[in-house]
Amino acid sequence: MLYLRSLKKIKVLYISYDGLSDPLGQSQILPYLTKLAHGNVFIDIISYEKKKIISLRLELIYQKIQNTNINWTHLSYTKTPPFLSSIIDLCKGINAIKKLNKHTSYDIVHCRGYIPGLLGLKTNKKYNVKLIFDMRGWWPDEKKESGHWDNKIFKVIYNYFKKREVQLFSNSDKIISLTNSGKKEITKNNWSTPDKIGVIPTCVDFDNFPLFKEEIRDETRKELNIDLNSKVLVYSGSLGGNYDIKEFSLIFKAFINLSPANRILIVSKTPKEFILNKLTATKFDSSRVIIVESEFSNVYKYLQASDVGLILYKKAFSTLGRSPTKLGEYWASGIPCLSLKGIGDLDFIHKKYPFGLELLEDFNNIDLQKPLQNIFSKYNIENLRNAAKEYYHIDKGINFYSNIYKELTN
Repeated sequence: MLYLRSLKKIKVLYISYDGLSDPLGQSQILPYLTKLAHGNVFIDIISYEKKKIISLRLELIYQKIQNTNINWTHLSYTKTPPFLSSIIDLCKGINAIKKLNKHTSYDIVHCRGYIPGLLGLKTNKKYNVKLIFDMRGWWPDEKKESGHWDNKIFKVIYNYFKKREVQLFSNSDKIISLTNSGKKEITKNNWSTPDKIGVIPTCVDFDNFPLFKEEIRDETRKELNIDLNSKVLVYSGSLGGNYDIKEFSLIFKAFINLSPANRILIVSKTPKEFILNKLTATKFDSSRVIIVESEFSNVYKYLQASDVGLILYKKAFSTLGRSPTKLGEYWASGIPCLSLKGIGDLDFIHKKYPFGLELLEDFNNIDLQKPLQNIFSKYNIENLRNAAKEYYHIDKGINFYSNIYKELTN
């Protein structure tokens, strides 16, 4: 692994509104931070945890951060009422930062997302520390486009966050975008300069996605009662909001129509009843769908049991900033992928790795025969895994953030 090794201590306050116990915390945040926080890098984490989830994973998280330079402050996440809950959580964060600053003088405050970004602005000004805005996408636009912020009150909230967004861009010492498309949008509007914007896709920890094995594929299919000769389309991740089940059922239908033996596999923490109700409303035959809830450490088994992965995003402004982790996870597991054009940097990735990705114009009137023929004729497991290592390997991300920490403290 690549770690910072200079003699000077680098003290980082890392703030995340996603909990370490959340699926994102397990797949993205912890793998990065446990590898970064060694040698001369010391990271204090503030995260917001959901009570039901953290009670199940608290011991596991402490095991993971053991023998690292991580100190963890976990705050309770406030779900309701809308907006007021965020104000409550901001107050919790301000108090936590005050307590931590009594004992530690930080070099950097690293903010993962917009709510942490607001805390970062205050910390940057009050304690004179370098600010990293790790934006993770265009969050206010994601909320608006998904229908979560669709009334007059939320219009005010949206406008507030868009103003704060510009403030974050202009005040940050470093902005992290997941895509080059996002970086272009920022520089086009003169919100920051190219030298202050770093680009890194969401990366994959290969420790969680071991090499494809035929026996894992066969055992998992038997467990799911899927014929060994059936073709399986898998979707791994959340559903609802920007992941519109009604729209995406069109691609499910197109895949099932190719053969009566084909199956849809959904690996998701989204409640099974919610997914089935949404699919039933679209008149989709849910008997052809298998839905499983899995701990992140076992997701690879279900991916290896499949033939092709699916990325589900509606095309909108916010998708400029999308970097689907799923693509790297699918490739690491030895399966190619289907998606729409115009999502983040996927068009560029398709040109670079045409054997691993097939892009569709839209989900209406889909004929999957040709795209699937194309993708199955071009890929092999070794090429996919090598592409995942080259573009998505977590060591690339570790090196990226290590260099930024060094740059900001030199």
